[in-house]
Amino acid sequence: MDRERAKQLVDLLDEVIWRFGSQGSDGYCCEDISYVEYRTLKVLAKVGFLTMQQLGQQLGFTKSGATRVVDRLEAAGYVRRERSEYDHRVCCVTLTDAGRELLERVVEEYARKVEMSLERLDPDMQDVLMASLRSFVRTFCGG
Repeated sequence: MDRERAKQLVDLLDEVIWRFGSQGSDGYCCEDISYVEYRTLKVLAKVGFLTMQQLGQQLGFTKSGATRVVDRLEAAGYVRRERSEYDHRVCCVTLTDAGRELLERVVEEYARKVEMSLERLDPDMQDVLMASLRSFVRTFCGG
C-alpha cells in the first residue's frame, strides 16, 4: 500500500470513528457514558471480570488510566470491584446488572442505526463489507 492509499484509509477511518464514536460536545457517546466507558463495558461483558491491570491492557491504558475509567463507571453503578477469590490482594472489575442493561440498550441503538444503512446494500455487498471488516480487524487490531 502506498502513502496515498494509507492517507485515504486514515480519512475513511476518521469518518467511521466520527459516526460511531464520541461525537457530542459534552463528551458522551451513549446515554450518560463516554466512548471509553462504553468500550470498557464491552470488554467486561465479553470477558466477565478482569483485574485492573488486565483491563488496562485490554483497553490499551495504564493501570491508573483504567482505574480512572472504572472509578467513573463504579460511581454511576455500572461496574463493581471485587476481591479475587484466588488472591484477595487483587481487585477485579465486573459489570453490574445496570451496566449490562445499559450496554444492551446502547448496542441495540447502534444496531438499529446500522441496520437502516445496511438495507441500502444488496446482500452480496453486505457479505463483502462484513468479510472486509473482519479482515481489517484481524490485520490492524490483532483480533
